[in-house]
Parts: sequence; structure tokens; C-alpha cells
Amino acid sequence: MTNPYDAKGPESFWKQAVASRAAAEICPLPAKRFRLQPRDAVATAGSCFAQNVAKFLKEHGAVRFLEAEPIAPDQPSFSALYGNIYTARQLLQLVEEASGERQPADIAWRRTDGSFVDALRPTVFGHGFPDEGAVLAARTRHREAVRALLSDCTVFVFTLGLTEAWRSARDGTVYPLAPGVAAEPARRDDFEFHNFTYEEVLGDLQRFAALLRRVNQSARVLLTVSPVPLVATYTDEHVLVATTHSKSVLRAAAGALAAEDASVYYFPAYEIITGNFSRGKYFEHNLRTITPEGVAHVMRVFEVAYGLREAPASPTPVQSPLFSGAGETVICDEEEIVKTLGF
Repeated sequence: MTNPYDAKGPESFWKQAVASRAAAEICPLPAKRFRLQPRDAVATAGSCFAQNVAKFLKEHGAVRFLEAEPIAPDQPSFSALYGNIYTARQLLQLVEEASGERQPADIAWRRTDGSFVDALRPTVFGHGFPDEGAVLAARTRHREAVRALLSDCTVFVFTLGLTEAWRSARDGTVYPLAPGVAAEPARRDDFEFHNFTYEEVLGDLQRFAALLRRVNQSARVLLTVSPVPLVATYTDEHVLVATTHSKSVLRAAAGALAAEDASVYYFPAYEIITGNFSRGKYFEHNLRTITPEGVAHVMRVFEVAYGLREAPASPTPVQSPLFSGAGETVICDEEEIVKTLGF
């Protein structure tokens, strides 16, 4: 009798690929991948964990990291000043806005100090804006920068973070934070909580990929899922259960799009950090923050996967020093939720 698994390599078997290796030796290269070239222009967006990818690419220098707007050290490190984009719907709506297909109805929210913020990126500008007009003017400049970014990139890296979101009941605009966390809208009763389903996330990602191809036919999309647990849930479930649900939906949607779309790829950052092979050592004491060692492991595998270094000839640790950005604090809007509650 012939066992159909006879033709599979050691990476297909748990004992050889995981159980019999030290944590640092595990290198889960995606089957569907490409090689980054020096001519590539890479843009990044997504949740807090995605800031590590941006910092790594800027430091590595093997490809051109796109910065459509200048990013200050106290601002989230992405390719433009959009701040953290946690959901697929946020990303889709940003691209629709940059393409002139939508205009959010309510973005100028007032803080307790009297200044205003852009509610779609509430923690990007620490000083705030003096009035609503200044918010809208900055938003116009931002749309132009995002439009240029989408046209210029050859690879767009997006890290999915959440399914839970707060949105406008008037026009469906999705915000990174609930009203009242960082600033107050004129009418709080215009907003509602929504937990995006698998079908909604997949549909949003499909629509995003189609819009990107409309302005940039050669761009590839590289999806990841953030391994950072929810800081809080607004559902009635325990936060641990809500986290598992959210990440499962995001991981399934990312994999489905990568399977059906030749220009979309998935990179397993989530699996590297949360895999039981590390025995939890890639999380800090709060069980949310990713350790520098965990970030470094992700980026070592990233280097091998996309041709920035050669794959090891044998199952030995892929050695490289921690890149300097791995130890830096990333900026997470989510943390504002618990800060306002005092814990």
C-alpha cells in the first residue's frame, strides 16, 4: 500500500517540524510566497503589531520603504499618518476615501482640553487641532498622501487586528476607538458597536484588493494577523473567548483571500508568536505585549520567506541580532480604553 503522505517533506509533520526542534529553529515558511527585490517599494498599515514590520523594513534597507507623509518618533510607524487601522472595514473605507468614493460625515471630535482630533486617527497628533477646519484641512492632505502611496507601492503589507469596532449609525464610518475614549463626538447616540463576521471581513478584503488593482495593477498584498490579544471586549463573552473568536475570523478570512487571489499572500506572524512551541515566552508578563525575541523571530522568518536572506541548509536556528526597533514601544490606540478606566 502507498501512503499519500510519503511524498511530503519534514515540514508537513508536527514531530519533525515542531516537537523535535528548539523554538528558535522553527521556520514556518508559507508555501505561497515571492521574493522581495531592491526595486520593490513596500507600504505598511494595520494594527499595533504592524509597526514592528515598518520599523524592520526601514532599518533593513534591502527594499524601499514608502513614507508618503513624514512620521515623527511619537507617531505610529506606518507608511502614512493613518495611525492604527484595526479592521478590514477601516482599511477599505480609507482607500475608498482616498479614491474619492466616500466622505466620512463626522471626523472632528472634541477633547476634554477643548482641542479637536481627527476621530479616524485620534492618537496620531498629540497636540490636537484648534478647530474643525484644521482637522478637515489635514484630512485633505492625508487623502492625497494615501492616494500617492497606493499608486507607488509594489507590495502592501496589512496586519489585521480586530473584528470588534465602533461605527457611525449615520453613514457606517468605522473608527479605531469608541466615542468618549479619546474624544467626544457631537452626538454619542449616532454610534453603535459592531463585531464583523467572517463574511464581512472577507468581503472587505476582496473589495480592498480590487480597489488597489484599479490604481496599481502590479501591486501585491501581504496579509498578516496580529497576535496581540484584545485589551477589552464589548461583547458579553470573556475577553479570552472574544480574542480567540476575533483572531480566528481574521486568520480564516486572510487565508481564504490568499487562496483565491493570485496577488494576495499570507505570512504566519500570528502562528510564530502564539504557537505553543514557544511555551509563552514571546509574551511579556501582561500576556499581551510581544517580547523583542518574539518580534525578532517573526522578522527572521520574514527575511527567509521573501528572499532577504538565504534559507538555512539544516534545521538550525536562523541567527541574526535583534534589530534595534524590536525593543521599542509601539503605539496602540486600544490602550486608551483601559487608561481612561484607571487600570
